[in-house]
Amino acid sequence: MAEFLISAFADETSNDPDHQIAALKRNGLRMIEPRNIGGGIVDRTDAELDAFADKLDRAGIGISALGSPIGKYDIDKPFDAHLTVFRRALEICRRLGTNRMRMFSFFVPQERLKECRAEVLRRLSVMLEEADRAGVTLCHENESKIYGQNPEEVADLLHALPGLYGVFDAANYVMNDADPLAGIEATLIRPAYLHMKDAIGAEKAIVPVGMGDGRYEEVLRRVDRAMDGLVYLTVEPHLHIFEIYQRIDSHKLKTGIAFDNSDDAFDCAVGSVKTMLTRLGYTEGADLIWRK
Repeated sequence: MAEFLISAFADETSNDPDHQIAALKRNGLRMIEPRNIGGGIVDRTDAELDAFADKLDRAGIGISALGSPIGKYDIDKPFDAHLTVFRRALEICRRLGTNRMRMFSFFVPQERLKECRAEVLRRLSVMLEEADRAGVTLCHENESKIYGQNPEEVADLLHALPGLYGVFDAANYVMNDADPLAGIEATLIRPAYLHMKDAIGAEKAIVPVGMGDGRYEEVLRRVDRAMDGLVYLTVEPHLHIFEIYQRIDSHKLKTGIAFDNSDDAFDCAVGSVKTMLTRLGYTEGADLIWRK
């Protein structure tokens, strides 16, 4: 039986770390998946990272995974330059005290999936070997336009690469006309954690969890049956045009609900996850872990 702890991409409220911490605390969260803190996380200096880690420590907030951009990189570009960034990301994991890195499997023209598969696997194998030496688990998200966009490719990656773990994002499947239940079954080959973001397929619009076609109630039931112990649920709102969106995603963000500001959107996104867990019979403990 699974127990759930909610984390979040708090940079969707602000690029400022203090604002992010305030948003987490306002919503009763004690975990973050850092992605941008005054700029992209992999571009921060050691001094900036140390200052951020100190702020988190004083606020009692931990890191569920590093929200890295690793693998959001064209397969046709030389690998060495990206490998340098990857090695910096491994160092950042060590510096921030997390052993998980969210990452991707390279932008690949979808008509060339079979042609590019071998090179995708080669590059991921190199990174997995280095991550293993660094004590870091690589957690692959099913992002759009990468090799692992659809459930079939996710299953292929997890079968082919025993050291790779899966991150499930229902909205990304819905936005690409893929079945999120097939997606969770592929992820459960070797699961890491879940992103909590929903979408309406017909409208290609992001909505709070439970208001779209992501089938999250059934997803969580399947996770509960398949996984024992603590499972992170990382809220990724995408409900408001937040400050750094254009730097991390080339898609035009379309939301199904209008919010006046990023804080309201973030609070709604977190609240929708808590509402769903309550509906499924979970109760939040004093340690903020949700259990049946």
